[in-house]
Amino acid sequence: MTTEASIFAVGDVFIDRDDPSTAFHSAKEFLRGGDVLFGNCEGAFSDVWERAPSSGSPVVAPAVNARPLAEAGFDVVSLANNHSVDGGYGALLNTCATLAELGVSPVGAGADIAAARRPVVVNRGGLRVAFVAYASVFPYGYEAKAAVPGLAPLRAHTRYTPWEPNEWQPGLIPRVTTETLAQDLTALREDLRAARERADVVVASFHWGDFTRPYVLTDHERRCARVAVDAGADIVLGHHHHMLRGVEFYRGKPIFYGLGHYLFDLPRLRERLAKDGYLSATGPEDELALSRRFGEYRIQPKEGYPLLPFHEDSRLTGVAVVRVSANDGPVAVGFRPAVIGPDNEPVHASPGSEQWKSVVTYLERCCAEERLATRFVPRQAGSGLPEDCVQILPEDRGEGGGA
Repeated sequence: MTTEASIFAVGDVFIDRDDPSTAFHSAKEFLRGGDVLFGNCEGAFSDVWERAPSSGSPVVAPAVNARPLAEAGFDVVSLANNHSVDGGYGALLNTCATLAELGVSPVGAGADIAAARRPVVVNRGGLRVAFVAYASVFPYGYEAKAAVPGLAPLRAHTRYTPWEPNEWQPGLIPRVTTETLAQDLTALREDLRAARERADVVVASFHWGDFTRPYVLTDHERRCARVAVDAGADIVLGHHHHMLRGVEFYRGKPIFYGLGHYLFDLPRLRERLAKDGYLSATGPEDELALSRRFGEYRIQPKEGYPLLPFHEDSRLTGVAVVRVSANDGPVAVGFRPAVIGPDNEPVHASPGSEQWKSVVTYLERCCAEERLATRFVPRQAGSGLPEDCVQILPEDRGEGGGA
């Protein structure tokens, strides 16, 4: 039996370009070096689809566009996100079938709630790695039910209260807190405990957070990450923010709050927004409202980046790498920095290069802004991490320590 393996995880992946075969041309060699590769499939691959009534701007591409995921070595992808049902129930089921035919296991969505909650277990030489996935951010109606397709939900109610309890403050930005739905927390705990019984290592993926601002984490993210670890998760992976978020350790388990984009094509944005009426302005008041909401982080076309209409911070990306053991769970944690180029391809950076430093510095700021007790250090000998990774350690561990 294999005693250790490397789990590679990336953020949003979706191929929607004129020549899908060009996807991952630079990153493929590194990605295929992991024992298990995971990503968040941010859309539907289907030749037949019908826009879901509650969708924003649908993210749907032909089924053939999914092939590069298999060619890059992806073993498991999450469909628990805010775009997986954009093309309707039929397109979601087509996506699941297409991925499965390619040898890529979808998780977090399916033909009913039982399928959406069912873990995927990957076996590598006898080492069993289970994946479960849930979404907290998605349009109404995307959640699966007893006999209805959809995703596995982890919802929360949002509460708005004034910062100062002793005075009226009309129009001021409030304190925002959340309360996770009890039934969803119960389901999360049940699913993770069930996965724990079937596997040596458990990975939990979540679609959550605030994509309108950099660095920030919500109380929902922090709370649910800890609930997941307490219920049996060895690794927590976050998605949805479009930009990287911080990393921390809880009970020795790594929490990657947000892995940002990796290769997420979003072409013809101006045309799409005009057609769909999503995040677009029809007058001065709408324009002012969008500016107030997003500021410089508004999703809009960016010169020189036709497939990536997001803030320049979203071009900083990489691969989370966790070395795991059947007996000890995570034994080493790292990150391989990459920068997305104008062709929307992630190019992995060499240690010490300006690109490499820019990603590490950004991750350090993400942790500093949210006061996450985490350090980024050169890869330690004997860690088992790839040579070009930065190693991630809890702040209170010595450099000889592990994860």
